[in-house]
Amino acid sequence: MKIRSVAAGGAIALGLALTALVAPTAFAAQPMAIAQSEAAPDASGPRATLNIVAGELPRQEKRDLDLVERAMRDMQTRGFVGLDRHLPALRRALDGAPAAYPQMEQRAKGEWIIRSDDLGETMVLATVVQSMAGGDGVGAMTVRRQPNVYPLIALILGSEAVERGRFDDAVAVLDRGLALQGDDWMLLKEKASALQSGGRHDEALAVLDQALASASLRIVMNAGPLHRGRGFSLIEQGRLKEARAAYDEALKLDPEDGHARRQLAYIDGLEAGQPAVAGSVILPPAN
Repeated sequence: MKIRSVAAGGAIALGLALTALVAPTAFAAQPMAIAQSEAAPDASGPRATLNIVAGELPRQEKRDLDLVERAMRDMQTRGFVGLDRHLPALRRALDGAPAAYPQMEQRAKGEWIIRSDDLGETMVLATVVQSMAGGDGVGAMTVRRQPNVYPLIALILGSEAVERGRFDDAVAVLDRGLALQGDDWMLLKEKASALQSGGRHDEALAVLDQALASASLRIVMNAGPLHRGRGFSLIEQGRLKEARAAYDEALKLDPEDGHARRQLAYIDGLEAGQPAVAGSVILPPAN
């Protein structure tokens, strides 16, 4: 068969980050309301009005975000070679990351920061915060949406290392990002890809299984790619029945997942006696 077992890593992870990073400088600088709504009536407390606005970054964090934007633009234009001149500065920026950098952070009663480059994710998380505020008797609350700067830097550095075959370096830098936000699904998926690329499939499965066992809303909303990552390692280990179940789970979450369908077709071929093709961490073909 021409279909091969694949796992997304390196350039794919950065492509996903580029898609999510929507005009972060402008969005961070302009304190304009994005959405306003009211929580559903709740017997435990009054309704809380929710206002989502653009948050203002501290000076150093703003400089680090500007660095990320320049690096991403050069990568878009020239590929990974475009990152080369930015790598030392990106490493210094990660070295200077705050000791605590949660995705959701309460700054005062009725005031939260949500660090996310995905507006849809922000809205879901803000709704959770809104529900909590209503239960606490808060009548109005503000969510300040800010870019998720330092996990994104860890993703860039980890993806660059995966792309260039430095798998141990990739795991180390991705772990630094996960120390800041342990439920960042893109960092978890890229760590699994680094382990898979180094042939460490048991470790990759442990990372993915632990993530999928989490109750984190971020993981729940993005579980499909993690199930696909499990499927890749299971195919490589010859555990085809379990691999099929993993891709079936991905399809339950997204019936249009062409990658999962291709991998299931590959498993069909293996079970019918067709020869295996060596797996690799590459971009799957377009749907």
